[in-house]
Amino acid sequence: MHTETRLSKSELLLALAWFSGTENYYLHRIPNGITMNLTDGCHFIRENAGAYWLFDLILSWQMQLKEYEFQVWKLIKQGDGTWFIHCDDGNGKTLAGQEIPYSDFLLDQLELWLIDGVCLLPSEY
Repeated sequence: MHTETRLSKSELLLALAWFSGTENYYLHRIPNGITMNLTDGCHFIRENAGAYWLFDLILSWQMQLKEYEFQVWKLIKQGDGTWFIHCDDGNGKTLAGQEIPYSDFLLDQLELWLIDGVCLLPSEY
């Protein structure tokens, strides 16, 4: 049985500030068999901020985006409480975007990079 740990917003922000580089990689998989590796920082977010859904969402786009080896994913809370996730190629070319009607994600925004099948925080590059 998986027990999810939730942190406060301030605890999460404080913890994320410590991630630079990674020592481990963690496999994240969705039912269609597509996988990616998560760094220590992304694994921490997935486990401690209840964000399995976020990495599932990124993976769900990979059949359409597999030719792009570098992807920048930005999750942003909108003023009306909805969310929007945007993906570009790192040079401003939009690759994907999706509205998210609801999330209880703690942070108002988050940026993740997907490089050659590895999802990481920019500070871990």
